[in-house]
Amino acid sequence: MKHKSAVIFAVAMTISATILGAFFYLSRQGEHTISVTGSASQNFICDTVKWTVTMRESVGRDELALGYRLLEEKTQKLLREFTSNGVSPDEITIKPINAYKDYGQQGFQGYNLEQTVYLISTEIDKVEGWALHPVKLVDQGITIENSTLEYFYSKLDDLKKDLLANATANAEERALNMLANTDLQLGKVLSMRSGVFQITEPLSTMVSSSGIYDTSTREKQISVTAHVTYAIK
Repeated sequence: MKHKSAVIFAVAMTISATILGAFFYLSRQGEHTISVTGSASQNFICDTVKWTVTMRESVGRDELALGYRLLEEKTQKLLREFTSNGVSPDEITIKPINAYKDYGQQGFQGYNLEQTVYLISTEIDKVEGWALHPVKLVDQGITIENSTLEYFYSKLDDLKKDLLANATANAEERALNMLANTDLQLGKVLSMRSGVFQITEPLSTMVSSSGIYDTSTREKQISVTAHVTYAIK
């Protein structure tokens, strides 16, 4: 009786092992995958510029009102220069004047006042003419303390979509190349995710895990990666 029970137990263990082995084999089959990273990049030229300028005046302890008037006059000169050259008022933003007390070694000396104006325009050449060659403004009594040009592209979202499609296609091409000399075939996509966009000046080697959006140059390069996992048949 004990011998018969042992035989039954052995047979049951054999069947269980066979079933478990088959299940393990099938589960391992589902893990035959290939993961690749595709990439795409493209150069483009911005179509919009933002020029930010800051003007300042310094006056004595009892001359705060004078400081406001002087800075207002300077700002109005700048605005007349803009509008006389075809700039629409809708393209100009004027920020409030800020006044700061100036303290020296002998205490309160007077006030430093500043005002920021920014211009957003699609006429980049015209704006660069002012920003890069400010002598004409200086001749009119318009002294600019700080000047910053930032460049943007109005169709950036469309460009990003096209670039992601190109990066995904590049990933598939790389996967096919890896399997070219094997008897394996590329199966369905199991997972897909995109990297962050890197928008830099052309030929830049800068990258960041959180992405880059460099606005300092008119010409730019945008790049992105696509990480794709395929099943293998």
